[in-house]
This record gives sequence, C-alpha cells and structure tokens, in this order.
Amino acid sequence: MNWRGGLTIILLLAVIASGWSVWTHSEDAPDSNVVKRPDYVLRDYEIVSLDSEGKEAFTLRGPELQRDLGAKSMTLLTPLFLVPDRNGAYWEIRAKHGFVPEDGKELRLRGEVVATSPVQAPPPTRIETSELNLFPRANRATSSVAVTITRPGLTMRGRGLEADFNRQQATLLSDVTARYVPSPH
Repeated sequence: MNWRGGLTIILLLAVIASGWSVWTHSEDAPDSNVVKRPDYVLRDYEIVSLDSEGKEAFTLRGPELQRDLGAKSMTLLTPLFLVPDRNGAYWEIRAKHGFVPEDGKELRLRGEVVATSPVQAPPPTRIETSELNLFPRANRATSSVAVTITRPGLTMRGRGLEADFNRQQATLLSDVTARYVPSPH
C-alpha cells in the first residue's frame, strides 16, 4: 500500500468519527434557537362543548385560544365560560387566563376569577377567587385558595371551595367568616 492509500483510509476514518460524534451530540442538546409555536390559534372564538348525551356542557368565548401541539393542551386569554345549570340557565365564569390540559376534563382558570349565578335563579350569587378549577362534565368547580361569596345582605370569605352549579350550592372549606346585613323592610 502506498502513502496515498494510507492517507485516504485515515481521512475516511476521521470523517466517519467526526460525523458520528456530531450525530450523537446533536440529539443530547436541545436547539435553543427553535421557537416553540402553537399548533393553531383561534381569535374571537365561540366553542360549544357537548356532553356524551349531546347536551350542552358549556360554551367558551374569548379573544384568543392557543393549542400546544406537543402537550395537546390549550391556553386561553380572558376566557368566558357559560355553564348551564339543570334548568338551562347559565352561570358566567370569567378569568384573566385559562388552561385546558390534554384530557379536557378540567379547566384551570387563573387571575381575577369571577363566577355569577343565572339571573333567573335567585338569589344572585357572585364567587370571586384567584384560582378556580372547573369540571364541566360534572357541572362543578373547586378552589384551594381564598374565596369570597356574596349574595344580597351576605358576604362569606374562606379558603377552599366546592361548588355544584346544578344545585346552585357553594361550600367554603376552611377559615370561613360571614357578614350578614339584613335588608330593611
């Protein structure tokens, strides 16, 4: 073998070794220049979600919804949920932000969350908190943070919440205080 053949074999081995090294190291390091983009974005949308019986589970409106392709989750900007009670009247639930995990069974609302009862179902009730987890298939909501519930003449504050929209029932779980001001007759 002459010196050119030996040099060709050495250069070929060097190219294979460097190619293998680049290939194995490129899988380990995430590309910091890659911008993560949503699968799709909806603007000024309205979505009506149906339950397994074909009845309305909830209606969702908002200015922007983004779906993350990898996690198959959705983020919502200032969402408005309309959740029907057993009589078909709607609770209105608003928040600054919302998050829907992949399974869609739970809706996580964050930031200035306000839920108001249907006008047709007295007494008017308002629930305020910074975090609310909504379970539309069960028509219920929970929270583990501070919650304020107001009705005419009554203000209740506490930590933690269990709410059943069908029964129009909300229960504060701990540290509960109430202020009752009777209406003048």
